[in-house]
Amino acid sequence: MSELINNTEQRIKQLHAFFSGIIRQQEKGALLIKTYEKSIEQVQPFDVVAVVDILMKEDLSGEALQKLKKGINRSLNMLYKGLVSREIPKYEQKPFFGILQQENNALNDRLIALRPFIKAFNEKDADRQKIVHSLSEIKKRVEALQEFNLHYVKMENILFPYIEKHLPEYGCLPLMWSYHDDIRNMIKDTVAVIGDGNTDLKRLNRLLGDLFFNMYAIRFREEYILFPVVFDMIPQKEIHNMLEQAFDMGFAFIEPPSKIILEGRPAASVSSKKGDSFLSMDELGDRLLDFDTGRLTISQAVIMLNHLPVDVTFVDENDEVRYFSTPGDRIFPRSKAIIGRLVENCHPPSSVHIVKELIDSFRKGEKQKESFWIQVGGKFVLIQYFALHDKEGRFRGTLEVSQDVTDIRKLDGEKRLME
Repeated sequence: MSELINNTEQRIKQLHAFFSGIIRQQEKGALLIKTYEKSIEQVQPFDVVAVVDILMKEDLSGEALQKLKKGINRSLNMLYKGLVSREIPKYEQKPFFGILQQENNALNDRLIALRPFIKAFNEKDADRQKIVHSLSEIKKRVEALQEFNLHYVKMENILFPYIEKHLPEYGCLPLMWSYHDDIRNMIKDTVAVIGDGNTDLKRLNRLLGDLFFNMYAIRFREEYILFPVVFDMIPQKEIHNMLEQAFDMGFAFIEPPSKIILEGRPAASVSSKKGDSFLSMDELGDRLLDFDTGRLTISQAVIMLNHLPVDVTFVDENDEVRYFSTPGDRIFPRSKAIIGRLVENCHPPSSVHIVKELIDSFRKGEKQKESFWIQVGGKFVLIQYFALHDKEGRFRGTLEVSQDVTDIRKLDGEKRLME
């Protein structure tokens, strides 16, 4: 056993040197491959996870992250043969992973169906009518790929929090989230290029090439690197909880699986730390809770919070997510898996520094609130953050409130009568 551990540690050390050499372009790729040939041939999924975790803890400000991503792409291409030769789990044995694999298979079918139209508009003898038809089909089919965002949302909001609980070396997760964001932007940019009426075919080809590469790459990294590492690490009860939460998020390109697979199993519960003590809604029953300005049962409080025309998320003084409301038309997806999760892990790398700086300013008392507004999915969304302090002035956490203000911005004059 000690020999196995030592071999693993040595392989990780050598692969880290290999990745670093590729990223920093210290030597030519062929020379690096020759130097670390044995470790490259013997690579295991966990080796990659461990190496990326180390790399993510190094300086990743600004351009460094982009350089890292390009270097990892090149490095993993060189490790492809070794990784694809490893036996992967039978994902259908654990339905949550099976669903993710089914979605990947369905994505693959759509990418294959898209290829003939890309080929058609690139043919030397293609006439204008053929090009116009091909571009129309490409736009329609690339727009349809936006549905696959549901797959990435399940990864980021359900699977990632459970991995963070069980795998200390989870630095690859924010990196994968960053690739997800790249794909989202590539889809938007591709549709925009075709829709501007004067399509730049050279740019379109480049965007489509990047889109195909990244979507295929993420699928490979899920099924041959990340999933094999965590498949047996996450307890069966939690796998079931993940599956239950998946029904709230939705499914990409596949029919929702039958909920029969959930029957007879424990209901999903929010994650909690060892030593946490709490009473469930059933245990509290109709007992009145004194809120100083009124008394409500817990069920009344929950109904009230879920009917506010805003999304509410509460992060405590330890920067852990403790609560989120569930209005019927929530703007940003949330799952029970994020309860107890560090708030910095709930954001992609591109915005983590903003979140950290904001909460730090709240904690120091330098700010009491901050507002942002963005446009997403045709909605104008106002996002506000409030610093929470108790009567003694101690920092107790941060409240995030998001609201669709699209219709509010259109208001004019007065309305005093009921319709």
